[in-house]
This record gives sequence, C-alpha cells and structure tokens, in this order.
Amino acid sequence: MTLVEVMVALVLFAIMSTAVLNMVMNAQRLTRYDAARVVANNLATRELEIVRDTFFGPTRGPDRVLLNTAENPSPLPGGRVGDPLVVDGIAFTVTRTAEWAQVDTRAASTCDEGSNVELAYLRVRVRVTWPKMGDRPPVQMDTTMTPAKGTYSAFTGHLGLKVIDQLGEPLGGVPVVVRTNTNAVAASGRTSSDGCVLFPFLNAGTYTYELNRAGYVTPAGDPAGKTTVQVQSGQLWRGIAEYAQSATVDVTFTTREGFGLPPANQQIPVSLGNSALKPSGVKAYPGTGNARSLTSLWPYPSGYTLWAGNCLGNDPKDLGDPPVAVEPGQTATTTVRLAPLTVRAPVGTTITAKQAVDSSCPAGATVIVGQVPASGVLAASLPTGLWRLTRSGSSTTRDVTLAPDDPEATAPLPTPPTVTF
Repeated sequence: MTLVEVMVALVLFAIMSTAVLNMVMNAQRLTRYDAARVVANNLATRELEIVRDTFFGPTRGPDRVLLNTAENPSPLPGGRVGDPLVVDGIAFTVTRTAEWAQVDTRAASTCDEGSNVELAYLRVRVRVTWPKMGDRPPVQMDTTMTPAKGTYSAFTGHLGLKVIDQLGEPLGGVPVVVRTNTNAVAASGRTSSDGCVLFPFLNAGTYTYELNRAGYVTPAGDPAGKTTVQVQSGQLWRGIAEYAQSATVDVTFTTREGFGLPPANQQIPVSLGNSALKPSGVKAYPGTGNARSLTSLWPYPSGYTLWAGNCLGNDPKDLGDPPVAVEPGQTATTTVRLAPLTVRAPVGTTITAKQAVDSSCPAGATVIVGQVPASGVLAASLPTGLWRLTRSGSSTTRDVTLAPDDPEATAPLPTPPTVTF
C-alpha cells in the first residue's frame, strides 16, 4: 500500500507542477507582451509628434509631410529609414498613413469622396506591430491636423487613385508616380491599406500616373499602366486602376500519335480567350517552338481558353479543352492540340501552308509544314481552320479544313484529311 501511495503522490505532484509551470509561463508571456505594448505605444506617440512637428513647423509645413502609406519613416538614432525600430531586442514596425480629407466627410477614404472637394485637414493613422504578437491587436493611434487658412492656393487640384486587385479588393503598398507633360516627377507615393493614394494641391494641368510593383500587371498585361489625367482647379480627379500579380501559362503543342508537329522554328501564335479581354475577348501571343511560356497574364478568376493560331477561325470551340485556371504569381501548365493531316507529294518537296484570310484574320499565318520523306507521305499537324497548301516547285494549291481530335471521342478516331499533289 505504501508503494501505491507514493505513486499516487508523484502523479499528483507532476500534475500540480505542470499547472504551476504553465501559469508561470503564461505570466511571463503576458509580462513580455505588456512590456512590448508599452514600447509600441511610445513609438506610436513619437511618430505622431514627429508628424505634428513637421506639419506645424514654421520652416517646414503641411506640404512636407510624406503622404499616403510609409513604413518606418522615422528611424531611431543610428537607424535607417524603412528598417524596423529595435528596442530591447524587439523589432517594431511603425506604419503611418496620412491622407487629406474634406470637411464633414463620411467617406472612409479620400478616393471615395466627390469630385468637387476642398481638402481641409490631414488624417493621420499610426499602427505599430511586432513579432510574436499572436492574435492580439496592434497598437493604433489616429489624429487630424488642420493647416492655417489660406495655406494653399484655390487654383490647385487633386489626384486620387484607388488600386484594386483581380477580385476588386483594395491593394495596399503599390508605388505610384505622377509625372507632368514634360515627364518630370510631380509627386510619388504608395497606396494605403484601402488602396487609395492621394496627390493633393497639384497645379491644374495634364499629368500621367504610372504604377510600379515588380511582378504586377494591369488587365492589358502592362506592368506600369500609364494613364493620362486632367487635374482641374478645385477638383478631385478620382480613378480606379486594376493591378494584380501576373500569372504564367506554360503551353505545349500536342497532336495525334504518329503525326508530327510543325518544325520548332515556325511561328505559330497562341490565342487566349476571355470575354473580359479588350476589345474582342481574344489576345494572340506570337512566338516559335512547340513549347513556350506565356507571361504577364492578368489572373482572371474564370481562367483562359487557349488554341493555336491568331484567328477566331482557329478556335476549335466545342472541341476545345476547358478553360485553364490561373492564379496570381503562379504558373499553370496545359497542352494545345493541333489537327492532324496527311500530305502525299513527291519525295523531298517542302509543304507550306497559309491560313485562309477572313474578317477575323486579315493577315493569315504562313507555316512550313515539313519536307516529304522517302515514303512520299507526310503525317503532319496544323492549327484548326481553313488552310491553303502548296509544295515547292509547283504553283498548284490545295485547300483543306482541319479540326482537332475530340477529347471526348472513343476509338477509333476519324481518318485525318488527306491532301494529294
């Protein structure tokens, strides 16, 4: 019985020790968090005071405050702008957002206000985070600052741009540059967490804004998205720019077994279809090779349909494969099927195919199909559609309409078209 009592006592002691140890560790964690939060409060207060000193300083003024979003803009002694602020071995990140707003505004963002607007005060928000916060909230402080009456001319205007991603969500941290009509930089900044970037008090005139984030594109595949705007006195020009991390599609041509692909040096475009593509819903990518990468693609949630050729007549439609899903910053892999055909011609002659011209394809592609082997039979492949074939040493032509194999079809497959010279 004595041994049993000892074992029970040891088990109870272990349970109680574990509970006490957990309480001590939790207390230590809370103490560290509370200490870090005190430092974060001090850093947030410091940042607001720096902005306030700049805003009301007699030798600086409101126009010297860095607008929109800035990360770690005010380093500690010995530090550098943009680097975390290290206190007691903890790296704190201070994010400051400063935006002008109009009187009695109810809009959460200046980019959502009306076009007739007089910007009257500066909204400033400071947010401080640090590692190992867990799910606890960051330190956040807000204030507003109003300049003296008559500080700014009534003959200036403002430019507000809201940047959204492929899902229509605000995109923060995007660098934006505004240039004059002489290409000089008039202003620059980064979008805030609400996707807004504001350039206030610009002289009336014509400006161009451009976006700049590595790996991002507009729906047109443009990494800069340059757009010309007209700023008017007393007016807020408001615009929306779509910008997202680009996607890539790796394409490989394929055909029926036993039939060859065109020579790799032949240029066969690849067309991408999506109803949102402007202006026609189709965009063709030129290139050579039977395998290639299509880059700088807008990541449409609905994906893309793909086919070989640069004409609507090349689209196999009902016989096409389903759309290829694309994700921002990711690479999708797919195959594009060519249509098989058989050419009978004198040995050693070269077969050339030219796509028939129609309203959707005013300049049809020309492709060297290949050279007829010793058997006198060339088993080749071309994109879907109507083609006109010729052979070297002869002006004789043959027309043929091609369709790829139905992916849902079961054996036996239909006999490919045969062209005889």
